[in-house]
Amino acid sequence: MSTVEIKKDQMTAKERMKAFAEGKPYDRIPCNLFIGDHAARLIGAKVSDLHLSVEKAVEAQIAAHEIYETEGAVVGPGLGGIAEAIGSKLEFPDNGAPFVSDYVVKEYEDLDRLSIPNPRTGGRFSIILEAAERLVEALGHKIPVAISVPGPFSTSGNLRGTEKFMKDLYKNPEFAHKLLRLATDTTIAFVREAAKLDVNINIGEPSASGSLISRKQFKEFAFPYLKELVDEIKALGKPAPSLHICGNSKNIWDYMADTGAGLLSIDDKVDLEEAKHAVGDRVVLVGNIRPTETMYLGKPKDVEENVKECLKKAYDNPKGYILALECGLPIPTPPENIHALRDSARKYGQYPLNPENFN
Repeated sequence: MSTVEIKKDQMTAKERMKAFAEGKPYDRIPCNLFIGDHAARLIGAKVSDLHLSVEKAVEAQIAAHEIYETEGAVVGPGLGGIAEAIGSKLEFPDNGAPFVSDYVVKEYEDLDRLSIPNPRTGGRFSIILEAAERLVEALGHKIPVAISVPGPFSTSGNLRGTEKFMKDLYKNPEFAHKLLRLATDTTIAFVREAAKLDVNINIGEPSASGSLISRKQFKEFAFPYLKELVDEIKALGKPAPSLHICGNSKNIWDYMADTGAGLLSIDDKVDLEEAKHAVGDRVVLVGNIRPTETMYLGKPKDVEENVKECLKKAYDNPKGYILALECGLPIPTPPENIHALRDSARKYGQYPLNPENFN
């Protein structure tokens, strides 16, 4: 039985992240819960409400902070939100994540009829921007508020259909680049509006995974557009964004770092220690607590062991390490496991990080 104590926080999450970013002492390791659609359960709402209602989106994030002491509030158009603004149709289940039900680019010539939508009113952009603005007012003095956007490669899949888009990479690369251009330009237009708020901007690019495309394809079809997006975010005066790519990203870690992203969020399918040795001198590593096996199906003791495992591998990452889930929290995750993750961060992540506490 560990004798390490759970100490009360001495900093707000905003103070902690500022010290972390500046290389100054902080009270304990930052811990990101990636609370996602689980927050609907905290206010007795449908998951669809979080995506369609400013009021519910804000209420859920505030409740998550009050109940779980989340260290950040995140809203965004979701993985299909940029494609939705361009013309794809989304469905919003009451107890599940939104998904594309009708792709706007069925034939090559469909693309010629599309244009960049209004960055404030296209799709659900106005909902996201207003929710972010309200969250800054309500929580921004204590925790960072962020808007998360999908990467251009994933958006292109949601315009065309992922399977068709993957075939386009081989059969019609010129068309694929044209589709990526529209996706990138639309995302940048929205990001420019988002950057007017006191928010950070993060990127999720799940489809550009090494589990789906080759290193060569990533270099040609994903990297240039991701780098352009990251460069724009930084040019707008925002911190270098976090970048999340699902699956086995081992063969593209160097390209992920080359985008200029400040933080790499990595899947539990890859090893934190390997990532540390590969790119840890260039980027902060974020992850990679197992969402399903540990958080959803496990017990608090399993959460604690998973935390110790992650800390052991990445606590000494040269650019820093943030304890977090490797991806979004499953909606029906038991609350006691979420509390266990926060408590374990306090228990084992006290600054300066001491491996004797978690070995």
